[in-house]
Amino acid sequence: GILDAGLAAIYETRVHDEGARAQGWIDAQRLKIARACDALEAQWLAHLAGPLDAGAIAVAAALGYVDFRFSDLGWREGRPGLAAWHADFAGRESFKATIPAE
Repeated sequence: GILDAGLAAIYETRVHDEGARAQGWIDAQRLKIARACDALEAQWLAHLAGPLDAGAIAVAAALGYVDFRFSDLGWREGRPGLAAWHADFAGRESFKATIPAE
């Protein structure tokens, strides 16, 4: 999922020096994130808008991680429903209390 791909890409950048990184593989992980966001926008907004469950919490946490580590990814672009849902979810005090500082 989103978090798996994000962690894999970050791991690659931390383990290998810049010249030894598999940039194509990193790019593929970033594409996985984008495609998962597309699927959430197209197929899962009704579920996310429903009663709070572990799936919604996992999606919010994964998108928060993308914001934290991949601010250049622009996952909100072209996904207005997902962006609005996440903005609303991110306004929860419980979510704000868990945002990483570094």
